[in-house]
Amino acid sequence: MIHYNAPMSAIPVSAPSAEREESLRSRTRTPILIGVAVILCILTGVLSWRLSLDWQQAELAAASQPRLEFYRTALSQKLEEFRYLPALVGQDLRIQALFAEPLEARTIDVANAYLDSSRVDPSISAVYIMDRTGLTLASSNWRDPTSYIGHNYGFRPYFKEALEGSPGRFYGIGVTTLEPGYFLSAPIRRNGEIIGVAAAKIALDELEQNWQRSADLLLVADSTGVLLSASAARWRYRTLRPLPEHILRHLRSTRQYVDADLTPLTDADGEPLPVFDGPKAIRFTAADHPHADAGGGRYLVQSVQVDPPGWRLLMLTDLSAARERAFANASAATLAVAFLISLGVYAQLRRRRRLERIASQRALQRAADELELRIAERTAELMRANQDLQQNLQARQQAERILTETRDAAIQGGKLAVLGQMAAGITHEINQPLAAMTTLADNAIRFLDLDRKDEVRSNLGLISQLAQRMGRIVAQLKTFSRRDAAVLQPVCVAEMVANAMLLVDSRLRAVEADVVTVHEDPDRTVLADSTRVEQVLVNLLMNACDAIEGRPVRRLTVSSDRDGAMVRVTLQDSGPGIGPEVMPHLFEAFFTTKPAGKGLGLGLALSRLIIESLGGTLDAANIEGGGARFEIRLPPG
Repeated sequence: MIHYNAPMSAIPVSAPSAEREESLRSRTRTPILIGVAVILCILTGVLSWRLSLDWQQAELAAASQPRLEFYRTALSQKLEEFRYLPALVGQDLRIQALFAEPLEARTIDVANAYLDSSRVDPSISAVYIMDRTGLTLASSNWRDPTSYIGHNYGFRPYFKEALEGSPGRFYGIGVTTLEPGYFLSAPIRRNGEIIGVAAAKIALDELEQNWQRSADLLLVADSTGVLLSASAARWRYRTLRPLPEHILRHLRSTRQYVDADLTPLTDADGEPLPVFDGPKAIRFTAADHPHADAGGGRYLVQSVQVDPPGWRLLMLTDLSAARERAFANASAATLAVAFLISLGVYAQLRRRRRLERIASQRALQRAADELELRIAERTAELMRANQDLQQNLQARQQAERILTETRDAAIQGGKLAVLGQMAAGITHEINQPLAAMTTLADNAIRFLDLDRKDEVRSNLGLISQLAQRMGRIVAQLKTFSRRDAAVLQPVCVAEMVANAMLLVDSRLRAVEADVVTVHEDPDRTVLADSTRVEQVLVNLLMNACDAIEGRPVRRLTVSSDRDGAMVRVTLQDSGPGIGPEVMPHLFEAFFTTKPAGKGLGLGLALSRLIIESLGGTLDAANIEGGGARFEIRLPPG
């Protein structure tokens, strides 16, 4: 400690007169400055709230866009999955024989049995055949009380479109079963003449159930604006806007929605939902809220066109969290301004005190000069030390950059290795459409030789649809294999598990795995990068398939729950388990128990590296009674 002893003669008795006048003026201005400061804080809070809310909504819209595109792709795939079914059914000889002998009981029974066998997927509710008047001659549900046989559907648009020679598409409530569905139709031809119509009814219940389990509110509107599907059941068959009278008459004539109450859905101000204006925030009253027991709420509306039906998919994202963050940001900005103003007031007070003590400060000037000299010397030393620290920091940043690039390269390699393991399953998924395309192409050549141009056009249309289907499969693989930087954000655990299941679906079916998925909370989220976590899940699922292949019991169980402060995702299999000699080396790089050519031993090592880089853990253990268990723990989102 340095002590300064200034002589008494160096300290003045009183401050000069000019300094006293300045101090008086400063005290007079203080109330005015306080009023200005309060007004400035209020304006800052209001402006910060508005700007922050707009920014939060823009960020939320950008983050929600990939989910909206995912939902649109899933809906389009579901609508196009069975598009070729009516045309293929109509070409079968058993259906052709039905029109040759429409009243023969034997031909009707054979056609009914064939149509029943054509329901290869649970989503296919019914497949049926109608004559040129719309009368149903045969149906896959011929044994049900609500059989279509004997009913006339000539008033339905899909029948009229097929009778005119074009494939038909139509969504509506069945007039016989009173169950909604997506109707597909195609003309049945003989010698170039349309002799009847083949139709299939596709149920969208599974897709709607998946939507209801998601955290997003989803609406699907047809070309007239009627909500034919909604994750909030009480919104189904509402309209986006009041319907004109001619559209209402058309809907009544086709009985598309039977007796549904087509009430318009509006926001709290009575305005229709903004469908074509880009992302926009709206507010619902308690009466029109998606959940009947909730009060009003604010949502961000985004929409996208769904072709070819010409529908529109709407997604409503809750703005509660965005508004809370905007309020927090506005509060922080207001506090920051208040703090700066406080600093200014503090500086003013210090200035006033300086004027009052200026005489004593002059007495200490000599000591202050000496102190400044020492500070300058110390500052020079600190600057030299700071330069050394900056050089060390640059070297460390370079090392961290190299480590990050190496880790990302290893993760990308892991993705490609997983894709290689899935190659057989992917080949199987593509071979089926390729085989169908080959058959249709050969038929088209024969039809062309016979100058049957309509059949050629129909076959070429089916070939185009199958090619689009293969394109969607390849698009999913490109998304998985893309090399992107990790972005930590709240992601839904159930969605990541579902996406991973989709990528290894062919492998699961190849080993005939019995998959059980249990989520304690389907909406639970973790703070992670969804693509990298899905890579880990795909790797673990592929290893589990290898473990249970050929076993008497082939069961996989994927579950998620809360484990203390972390979210736990568990994968269990019914395989032989992990040997005691393997367990200590399980997560070591290049350690593998698979035969040569089946793996490099990098999958589990990269998986643990990915999870740890996200702030989580990956552990393995054996299950009592047989099988292995892998547990992923990640921080909650």
